Parts: sequence; C-alpha cells; structure tokens
Amino acid sequence: TSVSANTAIYMCACAAVFLISIPVLREKITVIKVSSLVICCTGIVLVSLFSSPHQQDIDPHNTTFTDNFLDVQPPPPPPDTPKSSVLGYILVLISMFLYASYEVFYGYLLQTDQDKHPAMTSLKLVGYLGFTTPLLFGVALPIWHLAGWETLALPPPDKMSLFFLSILLDAFFNIFLLLAIALSNPTLASVGQSLALPGSMVADLLIHRFLMPYPALIGAGCVFVGFCGFVYEELRHGHGSEGEGEAEGREDERGLLDSDNSDDADQQELSEQYNRGLVA
Repeated sequence: TSVSANTAIYMCACAAVFLISIPVLREKITVIKVSSLVICCTGIVLVSLFSSPHQQDIDPHNTTFTDNFLDVQPPPPPPDTPKSSVLGYILVLISMFLYASYEVFYGYLLQTDQDKHPAMTSLKLVGYLGFTTPLLFGVALPIWHLAGWETLALPPPDKMSLFFLSILLDAFFNIFLLLAIALSNPTLASVGQSLALPGSMVADLLIHRFLMPYPALIGAGCVFVGFCGFVYEELRHGHGSEGEGEAEGREDERGLLDSDNSDDADQQELSEQYNRGLVA
C-alpha cells in the first residue's frame, strides 16, 4: 500500500471510533459532530495526497517557493514504492478498526469501573502492553526471520540514540493518549490526534523552510476546523454517555437520600408513639 493511503486510513480512525462509540458508549449523534468528522477526514485526505517527504526543500527567496505553493498535483511516488494490493488495504483497514476498538473499549472499561485514578490505570496498561509484547512475539519474530518472511536487523550504532528516543516518545504517546481518553472520551481524543498533521506542517515550515502545496494547507485548515467543531459540541452537550451516566448517578444518589430520610422519619414517628404510650 502507499504511504499516503496508509496515513489517510489511519488518521481517519476517528470516524471508526465515533461509529463504535455509538453502540458501546452511547455516543450522541449530532449534526455538528458528524459534520466536524467529515470536515476533519476530508482535510486528512488532502494532506495525505498532496504532501510528501520526497519533495525538495523550499527557498522563500526565489520563485520555487511560489511554484511549490501553487503546485496542485500530488507528488510522484519514490522509485522504490511497493505496488499496492487489495489484501494490503484490507489489512490496513482491519488494523485501523482494531486500533479504534482499543480506544473505545478502554473508555468503556473506565466508564464501567468508575476509575478514580486514570493516571495510574494508564501507566499500568502501558506497562502490561510492554510486558506482553515480547511474550507474544518473542517466539514468532525469530521464526519469521529464519523463514525469510521478515528480516530482522539492529539499527546502525550512530542511530541507536534516535532508536531509543523513538521508544521513549512512543511510551509517552500511549500514556497521554489513555489519559486523554480517561479525561474526555475516545472520539474527542482520536480527533485530537489528527492535529499532528497541521502541527507537523508548521514544524516543517519553521525548521526546514518547507511549505506544502495549498491543497495540503487547506486540508490542515479543515482538520483544525473539524477539531474545533467537535470540541465545541462536546462542551455544549457534555461528554455524551459519560454525562448521562453522571446524571443517572446523581438521580440514584438523590433517590437513596430520599429513601434514607423517609426511613429516619418513620423510625422517629414510631419512637414518639412508643414514648407517648409509656407516658400514658
């Protein structure tokens, strides 16, 4: 599969998270939420199609800056790009669906258990993932290597620092992702991940002096607008099923308090009747 298609499919996981959250977390369906997701996914597709790390850097002092900005043609793929296949796209879709399910059911776990320590729960889950991965793939990877299905090789010595930095950043990403789900909801956290696209474009412009073609810039704007629309709707209606659960919890608490108060009143009345009988 192509890199742009993989990026578009994975970054559009927010739509899958929203669809799965409807039956699992009773996510509310509103016009603004659906419109925001459509705008966000459209922006992701535009950025994925019209941006490429194989384009040359741009010098803002000559005409190539303007030429690149007005270039609306998707960049050509590198010569070593593998051919796309239907099976490859099916596997990418399955992987994206499983990733979306992971986010939704983690939110469901927190909702059903009424977890009061989401930070500790996030750290424990990331630890479990790090512990179980070698157990599950520690046997499979050598077999794949010996069979020639997937050749394993250590990174060059001069790249080891970047390798361990990537591991550390990945751990922090998983921790903060789970915290975001615990403090908001899976759909909002997934939509927030799409902000990595406009963020990376700003970093490219400031650090590498690289400006994307204007369709990619329009796509980045769509991602930001979609995220803002979703945040607005969440703030206006609360966190969907979480807000409903809190309201039901408060109603149950009020019902228990009323029941306790009525029981206390009945006991007090019986006590007064008993005291009047003794006096008589």
